[in-house]
Amino acid sequence: MNKDDSILLQHIVEAMDQIDRYTRGMSESEFFSRTMVQDAVMRQIQVIGEAAGCISGEFQSEHPKLPLSNIIDVCKKSLPQNITINLATVWNVVQDDLPLHKQAIKKLL
Repeated sequence: MNKDDSILLQHIVEAMDQIDRYTRGMSESEFFSRTMVQDAVMRQIQVIGEAAGCISGEFQSEHPKLPLSNIIDVCKKSLPQNITINLATVWNVVQDDLPLHKQAIKKLL
């Protein structure tokens, strides 16, 4: 793993940790009612997507089981280009997708 890939993976894990801190103990309805938390979570999802998209092709070839393309897709799904954000999708990504990806990345660090 080159230094840049390692740094990018650290950024991804740190962003996932931030999301966890922002939403820990929060219910879905509470998330829906707290726009500042929504904004903070969406910003961290952007960071995750951008960092995952910058991981080298060499690293991706060496670690085909690490679902980087899936991580990028999850980020795009939760923050679509058309600016219409579905908060239920964001919540599901936070609750279901990110924790699994975080575990996989931490195994590599």
